[in-house]
Amino acid sequence: MKKTVIYYFSGTGNTWWLATRLAEKLRQHNHQVSCDSIETLMNEDIISQLAGVDQIVLGFPVYGSTAPRPMLDFIQSFPLATGQQTISVFATQALASGDTAVMISRMLEAKGYLIKQARHFRMMNNLHLPRFRFYPPKNDQRSDRLLAKTLPRVAGFAQEIDTGKKHISGNNPLGHFLGGLQRRHIDTVIAKASAELQVAEQRCIFCGKCQRICPTGNIRQHQDQLSFADSCVLCLRCYSQCPTAAILLGAGSEDVRKYPRYKGPGKGFNIDVLIK
Repeated sequence: MKKTVIYYFSGTGNTWWLATRLAEKLRQHNHQVSCDSIETLMNEDIISQLAGVDQIVLGFPVYGSTAPRPMLDFIQSFPLATGQQTISVFATQALASGDTAVMISRMLEAKGYLIKQARHFRMMNNLHLPRFRFYPPKNDQRSDRLLAKTLPRVAGFAQEIDTGKKHISGNNPLGHFLGGLQRRHIDTVIAKASAELQVAEQRCIFCGKCQRICPTGNIRQHQDQLSFADSCVLCLRCYSQCPTAAILLGAGSEDVRKYPRYKGPGKGFNIDVLIK
């Protein structure tokens, strides 16, 4: 039985969905699989898990043709390879991802790992703000149809991992051009968007959910007032999951019909699965 570990970061649930479905498919190939959010792990956990592992998989959402800051930090601190260890990389995207998976793979190759697969998977968009107007997220059958369409590709990915078949996405001139262009601007995009974080005070019920689910501890409460620090990575959890849509990213986002919040993949999704 092959021993496989999957590490992922997921802002609003898409990467979690794909990671857990991949784990299910790999178990069908007789893999012993652990599947963990990087937010729940300590360095000693990772070192212990990697002992005797046959396959490592890293998953994350695409942020301007790179990984979000929590995953980049995770990779930076990831231990060096011992022997011929293999890693597969997957990225979840809304539209174009450029050469995201390739770029992250190169960071891991520099640590001595062998890259067999670097894949991109389209999922439902969650970024639709007054400043950055992509297509609005859907929380209905259109999201379900996209998940159903993606599932066979996840099964194919699991088979590639099991057989060792190489599959690298985005390693072409167009992918590199698009990736370089998007990475050049992503830090500015995140800084400008996060600077517009605010609270609609008439909506806020001070339930504490936004503080609890924030991956960087960026939200603070002092008496009856919420404030934001400068560590936002634009994961959109607080914005998407606030039960009263009190977290705003730009004043215009107060209109929930024009700027609907993405509630995650599939009916019954609970954001707590990402932090437990």
